[in-house]
Amino acid sequence: MNSIICPISKEKIDNNESRITVFISVVFMMAYLYTTQPIYIMAATIDTLIRATFQARYSPIRMMASRILNMVNWDAKKIDLAKKIFASRLGMLCGMISIALFYMDLKTASLTIASFWTLLAVLDSVFDFCLGCIIYSYVVLPFRIKK
Repeated sequence: MNSIICPISKEKIDNNESRITVFISVVFMMAYLYTTQPIYIMAATIDTLIRATFQARYSPIRMMASRILNMVNWDAKKIDLAKKIFASRLGMLCGMISIALFYMDLKTASLTIASFWTLLAVLDSVFDFCLGCIIYSYVVLPFRIKK
């Protein structure tokens, strides 16, 4: 069932590290929602951009998460990388839209998009529920299978 809901990748990622990374991003997003200072949403967006388009090992927030995991000595829980990349791309899109809306002086719309992204990130980091994975399965994957 898990392979039906989530895309499969030959590469694996530590789910605990991913969840801590996303949780730290949530802190930045919440700081933006509370202060409306765009530096916080920019930091979360840039880090997500790094994870979504380059390699996650270059992500400063992921590096912090990795150090936290080393300190608490948690065992790795490997999962498929594809779903996390897709979720990162959705988050990056939300962040970019939120930043653009902020600078277009549409702060309410910016905060709404940032709130949606924060909700998705909380679902992933706290409850281990990847909505991006489900979206991938029902919106993207059917078109990839047809090709």
